[in-house]
Amino acid sequence: MNRKFNIAVVGATGVVGETMLSILAERDFPVGKVHAVASSRSAGEKIEFKGENLVVEDLATFNFAGIHIGLFSPGASVSAIYAPIAVAAGCVVIDNTSQFRYDDDIPLVVPEVNPHAV
Repeated sequence: MNRKFNIAVVGATGVVGETMLSILAERDFPVGKVHAVASSRSAGEKIEFKGENLVVEDLATFNFAGIHIGLFSPGASVSAIYAPIAVAAGCVVIDNTSQFRYDDDIPLVVPEVNPHAV
């Protein structure tokens, strides 16, 4: 059985978000459905992923139910609001911002240093 993961890339229209999408494609990560998520200013734009166009979805109304992994890089203040919402919906959030850096309940993971923290 090949497991596939539904992924939401939050901050998808920024440089880091675009790079996250590029690396998912490059590494042939086992994705089921990929959602490009960003602010309402970017909603409706199209982003290429594996030869197909993803329509950018508005973070303010995005439903994280059924999303396995959320890759977040929308800015710390945005992560502060939406990462807990994603987690409450059952999504594993990997946040690339500084928002949770000093939170003792959230591990800071550096794969080369502490992969066990994942």
